Amino acid sequence: MICPKQLIPAFTMFVASDGYQCVINKIIGEAIFTKANQPSLKIDGLGNMNKAAQKRYELFLRLWLKNGKDFVLRFQAQALMLKVA
Repeated sequence: MICPKQLIPAFTMFVASDGYQCVINKIIGEAIFTKANQPSLKIDGLGNMNKAAQKRYELFLRLWLKNGKDFVLRFQAQALMLKVA
């Protein structure tokens, strides 16, 4: 499963809001999210994800369908604010 580029910032903020810590490896262009007692989530700049990240992305999509457009817009706004700061 691949996360579309335009959704990567919103998905990243979704994962971070659940307590995951992010480390970005600029050399290989990959973000790695870690949380105690949870598998690491990996996503690259093209949207490729490991299995754990794919499961989390499925949850993100289900919550989007359940809660509507504002769910994603909130995370996109957070990502934009973080980018500006």
